[in-house]
Amino acid sequence: MKKLLIVIAGIVSTASLFGAIVNNSTSSPSAEDSLSCVFYSVDSLGNPTTADSVYILVSGPGGSVVYRDSVAVSDSRITSTTISSKQFYSFKEQVSNLDGSGSMGSYSLTILAKKNSGSLLTPNVYSFQIVSEELSDQLALIGDSVDVRGGAVDSNRTELGGDSAMTAAWVWNTVQSNHTSSGSFGKYLDTEVSGIASGSGAYSFTIQTYDSSVGQAIPYAQIGVRNIDQSALIAVGKADVMGRATMNLDADSFVVITTASSYVFGSYDTVVVSGAGVDTVFCDQFDPGAPSFATLCRVYGHLFSADGQPEEDAAISAWLPSGVVRFGFVVISPSPVNTTSDSTGYFYLDLVPSHSLIPSDTKYEFSISRRDGAILRQRLTVPDSTSWRLTW
Repeated sequence: MKKLLIVIAGIVSTASLFGAIVNNSTSSPSAEDSLSCVFYSVDSLGNPTTADSVYILVSGPGGSVVYRDSVAVSDSRITSTTISSKQFYSFKEQVSNLDGSGSMGSYSLTILAKKNSGSLLTPNVYSFQIVSEELSDQLALIGDSVDVRGGAVDSNRTELGGDSAMTAAWVWNTVQSNHTSSGSFGKYLDTEVSGIASGSGAYSFTIQTYDSSVGQAIPYAQIGVRNIDQSALIAVGKADVMGRATMNLDADSFVVITTASSYVFGSYDTVVVSGAGVDTVFCDQFDPGAPSFATLCRVYGHLFSADGQPEEDAAISAWLPSGVVRFGFVVISPSPVNTTSDSTGYFYLDLVPSHSLIPSDTKYEFSISRRDGAILRQRLTVPDSTSWRLTW
């Protein structure tokens, strides 16, 4: 019996799908802002062979073509390599050069390798997804605090309600082997709070947040504890509904950095730990005032140096890295909006909320700098609010 190999219309099909997740930064490109994929050209027998030219096509989330090009295999973005006399290629490119507007969503990339001899075309098909932030940045934003919740159930394991939504306020914080009272740790719990609370010190220490102007605790404040010269982060936590966060700290002096919406805390709160205990950090309510127009959001903040002194004359700017956008029928320029911090370290910028811009996922790039260098550079979404405290 004779075997026949039939090639139809000179096209040899090969599809290699993958779901790369990438960012689209044009100002500071990194490894998470680029694509790299292997492709090849095959002969009529299906073996890798040399290609003469390459066609590139990218379609966006809406199905429209956002990029197309035809290049020789000698193009700087294409690298060739040989394995056991078989020819392979790799294509690398910055994402912002392929996706046009940079809208979030899924994209399709086709690399069509052409061999002139025999008019053979080999399609290599890929996919990638653009997200609003780099994956490494998203992971860095994940908090280290733990909320412990518990409740009561009946004999049928049905929740009885009441306590089921309460955060545990009083718990053991010693090594489990030291628990000598019967039932002190429950039947099934096989860990101690000292194993999950932030910090690795010897003492359970509670930070209490307190609004001195009205005499009440501040719930859900973000609390960070650093060593006295602020060269290392020791522990982090989030205050509970009673304004308290417990951490494991060694005997020493620490700087406590606390933030909460609409409140201003002391710039250089210190606590002295000599054993298990509680210390209080105080704050005052703060009203940044109304923006210059009702449709804007007042983005504000306070800057302090490492020694707790207000950072005066720092330069703060916000601009639209994606280019010109629309606000209704108004065209918004990407030119920076600038300001400086005053003698108290305070600053504000009145900006159009991101949700009101077209496209609605537009982000501002904020930068804060001093004469001796940059303090912050980050892309953030301005919320649809009268005021918003800039956090990072």
